[in-house]
Amino acid sequence: MVVGLLLLSLCFTSSANAAGFSFFSRKPDGPAIYKQQCAKCHGPAGQGVKGKYTDPLVGDWSLEKLTRYIAKTMPEDKPGSCTGPHADAVARYIHDTFYSREARARAQTARVELVRLTNRQHLLSVADLFRATGEEPKVTAGKGLQAAGYKSARGTRREDRALDRTDRKIEFDFGTDRPQWAGEGTNGFALHWSGSVIADETGEHEFVVKAANGIRLWVNDDDKPLIDGSVSSAKGIEHRAGIRLIGGRAYPIRLEFFKAARDKIANVALLWQPPHGALQVIPARNLAPERATPTFILTTPFPADDSSVGYERGVSISKEWDEAVTHAAIEVATHAAKHLDRLTRGKASDSDRATKVEAFCAEFVTRAFRRPLTDEQRNLFVTQPLRSAAKLEDGVKRVVLLTLKSPRFLYLGLEGAGAQPDDFTVAERLSFGLWDSLPDTALTKAAAEGKLRTREQVAEQARRMLADARTRGKMQYFLHRWLQMNHIEDLTKDPSVFPGFTPEIIADLRTSLNLFLDDVVWTESSDYRRLLLEDDFFVNGRLAKFYGVTTEAAEDFTRVQLDPKQRSGVITHPYLLAAFSYNKSSSPIHRGVFLTRNIVGRALRPPPMAIAFKDGDFKPGMTMREKITELTRPQACQSCHSVINPLGFSLENFDAVGRFRDKDGNRPINAAADYTTDDGGIVRLKGARDIAEFAVKSEHAHNAFVEQLFSQVVKQPMPAYGPDVLNQLRLSFVQSGYNIQKLLVDIATVSALQGTEKPASTTKKKT
Repeated sequence: MVVGLLLLSLCFTSSANAAGFSFFSRKPDGPAIYKQQCAKCHGPAGQGVKGKYTDPLVGDWSLEKLTRYIAKTMPEDKPGSCTGPHADAVARYIHDTFYSREARARAQTARVELVRLTNRQHLLSVADLFRATGEEPKVTAGKGLQAAGYKSARGTRREDRALDRTDRKIEFDFGTDRPQWAGEGTNGFALHWSGSVIADETGEHEFVVKAANGIRLWVNDDDKPLIDGSVSSAKGIEHRAGIRLIGGRAYPIRLEFFKAARDKIANVALLWQPPHGALQVIPARNLAPERATPTFILTTPFPADDSSVGYERGVSISKEWDEAVTHAAIEVATHAAKHLDRLTRGKASDSDRATKVEAFCAEFVTRAFRRPLTDEQRNLFVTQPLRSAAKLEDGVKRVVLLTLKSPRFLYLGLEGAGAQPDDFTVAERLSFGLWDSLPDTALTKAAAEGKLRTREQVAEQARRMLADARTRGKMQYFLHRWLQMNHIEDLTKDPSVFPGFTPEIIADLRTSLNLFLDDVVWTESSDYRRLLLEDDFFVNGRLAKFYGVTTEAAEDFTRVQLDPKQRSGVITHPYLLAAFSYNKSSSPIHRGVFLTRNIVGRALRPPPMAIAFKDGDFKPGMTMREKITELTRPQACQSCHSVINPLGFSLENFDAVGRFRDKDGNRPINAAADYTTDDGGIVRLKGARDIAEFAVKSEHAHNAFVEQLFSQVVKQPMPAYGPDVLNQLRLSFVQSGYNIQKLLVDIATVSALQGTEKPASTTKKKT
């Protein structure tokens, strides 16, 4: 995101008027003009003056546009008096001294900050502390669960096993009959399903089993059932239970269903309600026949991270945060002690149990600190806590508490601060950049062998790490913030205006958008331009019916191609169009602000005053475009709305639920508008595709996308990595065919090697 605010005004003092503007007849002297005519309102360094013009004089206009603005509108009491060379001189001084991005970078030396783990990083790191050191089992989503059928209700004897198959979903009604595979008999039958369930997003997932018979359900726990419904009911019972899952990861799941001889009917269905979703049978795309290993997931709540700079960062320390860290450490310690024998792969009766426990603890602390332990650290964090405890379980709790409260776990880049980063620091940067979590075994091994010292070595590891599900989770995390999906809470509309726009449709739309984003990013081309230009739309039967799309899709999602004259990538995806609308009508302002900041990459200052849109304030029969034009007509609004409105008006062919339309009420839609670019040019926009085609060719939009991805990946200010890093990354991005995966690798590599090499300058290069 471009840092700074759009310039609203340059306030020249009235003393110039008293002097008959003879000042402007002298030889142009930018600093002198600014000092004499501007500084009283804007401050000597453009920092603003209380009671006059409080906002800093910073922004993203080009020098040419700034010059034209001054020549046309300044001084305020006599516009047009500062023109020609004088306007050029003062504009150049303002632009080069404090207004432009480059000027701000020169004035403020950015640095890589010492930061703690963000809440997300803490959650994922703790989960990966218990991750098996060996290779995780490969899970193939989209196939469903492995099913085993038994001829008796007990369902345990090998000789009773009569069925082996894969079921894409669990939704069966056997009625009063036995299934054919169970054969004849009166002893009932059983079905066991096992495999993995893949969570799309992080948060609470409610699992529901509907059955007239006995069931047990395990999710992410091999020992304790999430749902234990052993008692059958002729009317059927709906069993519910919630569990927190981390998005992008697979979890073991097992469902046992058994029909007793006394049960008259048999049926079973496995459903869930994920975050931002509606209750539905768990689809095949979220199920896999292979069994994942359980993941430990913290339940301790944390206070929100600071996100005032556009990305979450661990810079704030509070009593509430410290208490949360302590409670989390206690939760982890309790889990480790309870499952100690499983974690150490031993038994309580083992003669070498103490040795195994000590080895586990040493590995735990090493992974938490992201580097080998010194002898002193091993003694302090492992040996002493274990040997001073009466029981091994108590010693393990002490080890975990000491480790998870240590700054070596809680802070990034703490080791060797101020010195040349070593291989383990590079590995840490790489893993937290791509995964928001700890280095894996392969990355740690590369660090230990000194194989993270060149750009190609680091890039090779980054490319390997792209295949991990955690990278997909990190990329989804970024995309949701780029598209502001993390702020979208309520898409409901007035049912009298939009009947049929149900919670199920809303949930389907979010899934549709997620599938589209995954399809673009994780194909080989990974082409950023497809995000904006693609006319594909993922639909199931429910969405197809609501949006009038012809398809044979029923429950599973399928890709359909829409009219390219109407649809253009994320810009026209109904989920976002509905999100940036009112509950009864479209909202060109909300849509225009989103497009300005997130698609074309321009900064907007907060409005000087908030004016609520009230539909009842306008004459009946007015179009939304006419209403917004009237609402934002004041000059104070136009400095921003001259940019916002043309973009928003270009999407007026879409109603509040994202359906294409030709009329607003009984009036024809006029989606054409003249958009003023950041350098002062005029672009005629006639619809969504024109916006997309402008953005994919705009260096400004490319820079904004690169900078937003950098911020979310690295969680540090980009200027701290060199004055030319943005230009370098953008050039590489363009030369790669706008490959997002390549850009992600480049960002991770640049940030991991920061301080270990001097980047080559590309300042003079242009695309």
